Parts: sequence; structure tokens; C-alpha cells
Amino acid sequence: MGKITKEWVQAALKLADNGQSKLTERERELFGLSSERLRCLINNVCAVKDISYLEIGIYRGSTALAAAYGNDTTRVVGVDNFKYDEREPDKWAPEGFIHSNMKSQMEANLARYTTGDNGVTLDNIEIIESSFEDIDWDKQKKFDVVFFDVVPVNTSLYDDFFNKTLKAMNTEAVLMFSQYSNPEHARDLEAALLRHADKLDVTWQEKRTNSGTSNANHYYSGVSIYGIKKKTVKVVATPKTPAKIVVKDA
Repeated sequence: MGKITKEWVQAALKLADNGQSKLTERERELFGLSSERLRCLINNVCAVKDISYLEIGIYRGSTALAAAYGNDTTRVVGVDNFKYDEREPDKWAPEGFIHSNMKSQMEANLARYTTGDNGVTLDNIEIIESSFEDIDWDKQKKFDVVFFDVVPVNTSLYDDFFNKTLKAMNTEAVLMFSQYSNPEHARDLEAALLRHADKLDVTWQEKRTNSGTSNANHYYSGVSIYGIKKKTVKVVATPKTPAKIVVKDA
């Protein structure tokens, strides 16, 4: 059995529905494209001892900090290339550049926790500046839970996740995806799960949807959570070609 069970996630959701978690006002009010309930959910899910949490699309760090706050044995890895910010007039940074203010705000949010007994162990947080598709996931330590919060998202990116990042998940793990209140993204995600059914079994699902895709009073863009068990990849041995017997004349 994985470290995070269906029952644990259900309890985490019930608490988050009522705005309950370890988070203080500071973590709840950090700027980010997420909501208080979503941050509470992530904080509650990551309260299991000695788990590893991966966030793809860390943006300005509010949900990654929610995963870390009060959970001093949780390892947090955040990934972002800082090239897209829907709040900027030019959403995509020019070729060869990043949105430096996006990255600096993330760093400033982390820096708030550098002094005193503040609930976050910064040594447990790692930031990888990269497109997730370009990371060698075989070299990463295994994760128990992932929050896939890539914006904008599309079918190709879902396929990249299942073809590449899934390798870095433990055999039994929890996958969380944002954007589930958008019917098109929800359909694309469910279709991707079916396309990659050779790689994993979905053992349970929980979800929260709401009106709109940036609802600050609920779960922002919506969230779908899956308990999965990875399938064993069968390696088929290549038949050996029989050696030729050469008969020489006496």
C-alpha cells in the first residue's frame, strides 16, 4: 500500500472544504493562481510523514509552500521554466528569456521563511528551473504525490507527463491535476489516462469542481485526484539467432 491512502485524501478534502489545515494567514494570503481551499488540501495531503511531493508549475510558490508548511519531513520539489505568466500582458516571455519577476517573486516568498521557527524547512525544498519535459526523470528520487499545475495545458503535455514524469512516481502514488473545472481539460485528462492505461491502474478518484476556472472561494480551477498503481513493464527477451555451423572440407 502507498503512503497516501484514499481514506487519507478523503479526510484531507473534508478538512479543506471547511478551510481547515495547518496553514496560517500568511500562507493563505500569498499571491498565486490558487485558492485557500486548494492550499489547505495540499497541506493536509502532505502531512503524511516522510513523503515526497512534486509540483509541476510552481509559479510563485504558494502551493509548494503549502505542501511544506508544518510538514517538516516532507520533501518538496518544484518545477517551472518561468516562461508563461497569464497575468502578464505578453503571457509568453520572448524567446531565450523568462519572466524574471515571476521567478523573483517565488524566491521572495521562499525567503520569508529563512529566519526563526516559521513552519517551513527550506532545506527540504528544491526548485528545478526547466520545462518538465526536458528533465531526466530516471535520475530523480521517487515521489509519493504530484500536483500537475501546468498552464496552459493541452493533450500533448498530458501525454508528456505520462510518458516521462510518471517514471519518477512510486509504484503506488497520488496524482493531482488542476484545471478540472474546465470541461475540455477534464475530457483531455481522462482520455490521456485511457491512452496510458498500459502504464498504470487508477484505483480511486476524488475531485472538486466549481463554477469558473479561477474561483478563489473554492478550488480555483478545480482539482482531480487519482490513486494509482504503476504496472510492471514487461521486458521481452530478444530471441538469439542460432550460430551458424560452418563445415570445412577436410
